[in-house]
Amino acid sequence: MVSKEQLVQIIEVSIDELIATFKATPFFFYTENDLHTHLYFGIFSKLTLGEWQCKTRDGKSSILLHKEYPTKERYSAKALKKGFSEGARGHFDLSIWNPDETSDREFRVVSSTNFEEEQQTFIAIELDLIERNEPMKQAMHHFKWDILKLSSQKNRVEHGYQLVFVRDWRNRGNFPESARKEAVKTHNVTVLYIEKDNDVVRVGTLTPKPFLNFEQIFK
Repeated sequence: MVSKEQLVQIIEVSIDELIATFKATPFFFYTENDLHTHLYFGIFSKLTLGEWQCKTRDGKSSILLHKEYPTKERYSAKALKKGFSEGARGHFDLSIWNPDETSDREFRVVSSTNFEEEQQTFIAIELDLIERNEPMKQAMHHFKWDILKLSSQKNRVEHGYQLVFVRDWRNRGNFPESARKEAVKTHNVTVLYIEKDNDVVRVGTLTPKPFLNFEQIFK
C-alpha cells in the first residue's frame, strides 16, 4: 500500500497544480465545488485504483481518498465551538485516511458515541472561494470554521491544508491580516492564500511553515 510520505507528496503536488491552473485561468472554476472536484481528480489520478484501495476492520473494501468525510469532534458551527456531547459533526472537503490504520478501524460506526473507532483522517483539505460582494464577516467565519476543524486535537489530522482562493473580491478589507493571526495559532495546518486582483495573481502562505516554493505573506 502507498506510504504516508507518498501521500503527503501527492497532495502537495496536486495542490500546486491546482494553484497553477487558477493562476493561468482564474475563471476556469465557476464554483467552489469546481475547485474540490478538480483537486480530487488531480489527487486520485496519481495512483492506480489498487494503490488507493484498502480494507477496514469490518471487512469493507474502500479507498483512502474521500470527500465530505466527517470529523470525530462535534461542533456548533454557528458559534465556532467544539466539544459537544450532542450536535453535528463537521465534514472535511477532502480527506485521506491513515493507510497504516485502515485495517484496525471501522468503515462507519453504528453508535454515535464511538466515532474514535472510525478511520483516522491523516490528511484533510479545506477550500474556499471568495469573490465579488461576499461580506468579509461571512468569509472570516468560514475561515475560522475550517481552521477549527483542521486543528481540533480530537480529529487527529496530521497534515491540514486550507486553500483560500480570492477572485476580484470587493470587500477584502483586512481579511488577509486577520486570517493570518488565526492561522499562526495552529501547528498542523498550512494555509495558502491565492488572490486574483485585476490582472495580478499572487500566492503565499499565511502560516510560517513554507509550502513548496511559496513563502509567507502579510508577515
